[in-house]
Amino acid sequence: MALVLFRQLYYTGVQSAGIVMLLAALAGAGFVLTLQASLPVGVSTVLELLATLMAKVLGVVFTLLVIAARSVSAISTELAMVQVTGERSTLARLGVDTRLYLVLPRVVAPALSGAVLYLYFVFTALLVGALVSNQTFDVWQVMQIFRSLDPLQILLGMSRTAVFAALAVVFVLRFAIRKARRFPDIPLAASNGVFQTIVVMLLLELAYQILLAAANPMGPLPA
Repeated sequence: MALVLFRQLYYTGVQSAGIVMLLAALAGAGFVLTLQASLPVGVSTVLELLATLMAKVLGVVFTLLVIAARSVSAISTELAMVQVTGERSTLARLGVDTRLYLVLPRVVAPALSGAVLYLYFVFTALLVGALVSNQTFDVWQVMQIFRSLDPLQILLGMSRTAVFAALAVVFVLRFAIRKARRFPDIPLAASNGVFQTIVVMLLLELAYQILLAAANPMGPLPA
């Protein structure tokens, strides 16, 4: 099980890092350029808005989408194959707990990887956004943007990404993979798994934002 967990962590966390950082760079640069072209605001305001948006919303959403597109499809295909070929039944007859051996590593790995990938996304987006907005490569000046980050928001973002990724994968494994009975069902299980995971993740994030807004209807108090 440890080896399975390690492979899942490597595939989801390490091999997805480049994709996440590329999306973060595009998101950070695009947000800054769009806001500077649309509104007459200063650089400090742009960077504060960028930090808030990335840490509270986009960091979670984009990371979950990458996990759904890259990892859930592979997990769905792999477990559907295990079920269709009878490997799951064989393991159960040998006394192996299939929930621990097959399911647990594939739930824990996206959760742990999601928390780390969220950090990659937020810090890459802010770094690229600061470079684009300042139009300079002065490292000290660029790093000032990270002072506007709220550690609590970062911790909440990491926690949401981890929990939502785990819940979405559990949902897919419970309701989609069990329907695979024949080999033609394997690609269908993969595509359905990705779609259902994206829907579940976005619904969870939407529910969180709604609850957050309901808990603080007046918005943040002025400093």
